[in-house]
Amino acid sequence: MADKTKNKVRPSKKRIILLIVAVPLIVVGSFVAVEKARYYKDAADQANLVSIRELIITAIRAVKQNAPVDPRTGDVYFPEAKLYLPDPGGPTTFTYLFDSVDIADSQSGLSVSTYPVRGSTPLYTAKNMNELFAAVPKLQACSRGIKLVYNKFPQSDKENMFVNTAHLNNGKDVYIYIENKCPELKDTANLFTDIKAY
Repeated sequence: MADKTKNKVRPSKKRIILLIVAVPLIVVGSFVAVEKARYYKDAADQANLVSIRELIITAIRAVKQNAPVDPRTGDVYFPEAKLYLPDPGGPTTFTYLFDSVDIADSQSGLSVSTYPVRGSTPLYTAKNMNELFAAVPKLQACSRGIKLVYNKFPQSDKENMFVNTAHLNNGKDVYIYIENKCPELKDTANLFTDIKAY
């Protein structure tokens, strides 16, 4: 009887081997399951990110209209402002918004951007919602774009950067600004020193 008691207390070799094999398999299986769950969660997050990014870009795009281009000369027109930019010599598409009277802003005038909007790259490279929404203020600044106004901004203005002055063929001057958050527009803004009235 003593032998039977010892057998019951001592695990059999088969059980020990089974435990040695099963425990690592369970650990590896758990790790694989967690990684798969993380992968599917990341894929779902990316799908949400894409749809929200497209909504943001569509909203930004809807604010302005495409500037007409004369197919013979390549000149870009801003009809409501009665201004045109002689052929800028590149494939850039310009969008614009003309604000003739803005009660809240004495600096109404012409706002010109590019399409696609400069500054939108961080929206496409964002890996999560925090990165996506952190990129929105820059996108908004680049979307507001190049500001062409007839009155200089006050010295106290810290949001806009003066780029240049355009002397129009009608004797008026137009002051060209961009927002500090979108310095990528500076070279494009310098093209507008050639803007003309019609």
